[in-house]
Amino acid sequence: MNMPPGTRKVLQAIWKSKKPNSKAEIVRATGFSLATVTEHVETLVRSNLIIEVEMGNSTGGRRPRLLAFNHEAGYIIGIDLESTHVQVGITDLNCSVVSSKASDIDVAAGPAAVLDHIKEMIYSLLDESNIEISRIKGIGMGVPGPVEYSTGLPASLPIMPGWDRYPILQFLSQHFDCACYVDNNVYTRALGERTVEGVSGINNLIFLKIGNGIGAGIICNGQIYRGSTECAGDVGHINIGQDLLCYCGNRGCLETIAGGRAIVRRAEEIARNGQSEILAKIMATKGKISLEDFNRAVRESDPSAVELIRECGFQIGNVIAGLINFFNPSLVCIGGRVSEVGDVLLASIRQAIYHRSLPLSTRNLIIQPSILGEKGGIIGAAVLTVDKIIDDSLKKTKEGIFSF
Repeated sequence: MNMPPGTRKVLQAIWKSKKPNSKAEIVRATGFSLATVTEHVETLVRSNLIIEVEMGNSTGGRRPRLLAFNHEAGYIIGIDLESTHVQVGITDLNCSVVSSKASDIDVAAGPAAVLDHIKEMIYSLLDESNIEISRIKGIGMGVPGPVEYSTGLPASLPIMPGWDRYPILQFLSQHFDCACYVDNNVYTRALGERTVEGVSGINNLIFLKIGNGIGAGIICNGQIYRGSTECAGDVGHINIGQDLLCYCGNRGCLETIAGGRAIVRRAEEIARNGQSEILAKIMATKGKISLEDFNRAVRESDPSAVELIRECGFQIGNVIAGLINFFNPSLVCIGGRVSEVGDVLLASIRQAIYHRSLPLSTRNLIIQPSILGEKGGIIGAAVLTVDKIIDDSLKKTKEGIFSF
């Protein structure tokens, strides 16, 4: 007999709540009757996915037994790959980070070299954390570009030569005997941010990642919106009326002015022209300027650096204002390495949004920095993985018993 179809919905309701639930709360979350919830809960308790953790407060009768997702049933590997660096983390099944490490990397080195490096990072992290590989129940990976999510194959991107339709899932599966999933890392960041208390209940939001590239993860009615060809949110290539040539072949893309590479290029021009004493000293010492160097100059209130980041923020805000008028989200969350510059960028983005968006769209709009910061990518990759494991496995399970 196939597992009752509502079991997945009950399990997901308990998992997503991130706290112990009474059966009455599960009834409200799923819309099922108490008898139906009880049937599904009994199945999940037998499978060791749900455990009884404590007694709840009485509302006049017996104190209810509270039920929680068994987050100790295994671990997830989350991978957040960017064009110049990668983070790998181990999380429990509640997607709380147990341990993590980061490394500089160049995606232009090709998928074989990059994935082999990531594999070694995973082995090292497992060894340092004293976690057996058999306890890894899934791997989720975010990559810096479009992904055909249904197949896990990355799409063509000029900054990632050799990655077009490279079988990432096949590579991971050769070394790790568990479920593996790949997605655009902007989408995984958006999923990660939704685990934060106060954000988890927001069903319509935009997560804007500003790094070397600029992309938007769109949560629509509680679900990632990928679009018809699974590449929605590529706002970095919206034209802003400039004439600079973009690597995509078009001119005037937002990334040519406000992406991380563009900011570094413009910062080096400022240094060479003697417009910034701080940046000129860095350039003289290192021969180049990194994004971290530029962010430090902004935090030290260097006038030229501050002016540059304000211009970038205004251009980004103009583009996001159009999305807000169209989509009408409740929250815009700003993340990515460029956003680490701090309040100057966020203030400029806000200024442009409030100037360009319709008052009705911004009346209750929240614009805030990412709460998870650099850990958001690995947490989001873990969220993607656990949700997919639950979704996929419960559909296939026989005899009413399921386990990771």
